[in-house]
Amino acid sequence: MRPDKNDVQLYGGGDRERDWRTRQRRTARIKRITERQRQTREWINFAEIAEWCSKEDQSILPNKEKRAAAFDTLASDLLAGEFEENGRSRVLYLHPATSRARMTPDWLKDVIDHNYDGDHGRSAYLGHCWIERSMLERWLAKHRLPQSPPRFRPQKNYRVSGATEKETAAIKVLVPQLKADPDLRRADAAKWCDENGCRLGKRAFDRVWREARVAAGLKRIASPGRRRKSPR
Repeated sequence: MRPDKNDVQLYGGGDRERDWRTRQRRTARIKRITERQRQTREWINFAEIAEWCSKEDQSILPNKEKRAAAFDTLASDLLAGEFEENGRSRVLYLHPATSRARMTPDWLKDVIDHNYDGDHGRSAYLGHCWIERSMLERWLAKHRLPQSPPRFRPQKNYRVSGATEKETAAIKVLVPQLKADPDLRRADAAKWCDENGCRLGKRAFDRVWREARVAAGLKRIASPGRRRKSPR
């Protein structure tokens, strides 16, 4: 992998023990995220999508050509901005060697152009990318693939945590308000949730805000329009 200022690489002159500990923490964090997503299926890994595509004909053994083609299609769509919202990448990049959290079109283009991993970005880069399940559904529809494959659905035996139950309740409270007032501001939406017994932390409300807007038929992220004038 090509190093950058955010990467943790052992090229001498640095604190090897510190770098090793940092990488271990990242590895543990990625493991926790992966295990959770195997149940919740809120985010789907590119490598798993490519593997599923390679077995679409129900073959026991994966088709290497189909797997490579799936990665190339995902890469092409990422480069075209298909996985962006308001010009920002929504593709998570989880690799213990770097602190970078998003895969962007510019970064991926650089990776592919220079073939840093010897596999046109498929191994050390695309294989560590994740997209939200809603984006996967749109991607499947675009390429005329089966919708909602069982493999990518939440596990039936997965027990929703109290926090997630609160978020679900907050979404139900918020959707009617957004339908009635599509220009509802984030701060007013948070206040409305608080007043209806759905008080959430910032990160939890960020998830609720995005999902509620989608459920109300709006863009996931509100456009930065003019601020409302306060009444005199």
